[in-house]
Amino acid sequence: MDKKTQFIRPRRHISQKVSKTGGPTPEKAILEALNAAEDIISGYQGWAVDDMEELWETFLGFVETGHRSISRDDITEMYNLAHEARGQGGSFGFPLITGIADSLCKFLDGRGDLNDIDLDITRIHILALKAVFRQNLKGDCGALSREIPNLLLALRNKASIGKTETLK
Repeated sequence: MDKKTQFIRPRRHISQKVSKTGGPTPEKAILEALNAAEDIISGYQGWAVDDMEELWETFLGFVETGHRSISRDDITEMYNLAHEARGQGGSFGFPLITGIADSLCKFLDGRGDLNDIDLDITRIHILALKAVFRQNLKGDCGALSREIPNLLLALRNKASIGKTETLK
């Protein structure tokens, strides 16, 4: 079957569909978008700290009950909070948040229960996340940016007897 190339030309160009009056100039629209982005970025740390507090409170709930009542749903809730932090940290200038939250996600992924060592490792991750915000550690933090992920990987490997991960 021989197909011929066919060009379809729209009856009206997009410029004919857009109103030329009443809207902002391109420069003003760009400035408004930049201001809106700046507002979102400045607000990020506030609501991210709230997420970290929720993560911490969820964790403390496990510890206070002697972690006998931890369900897969509870672990999933902590995973989801860490996952959200992982996705947003770098976007808002906190790459350390992304690295620490990624490590916590990898640690919690697929777990149905948390023993005492698992809880200690989870605590270390959450306290590290909180410390990054408390110290306002934005951008590239040099050696710290390399050493913390390696340390957290070593902790995860220690808890996963017989299961190893490779540095990436």
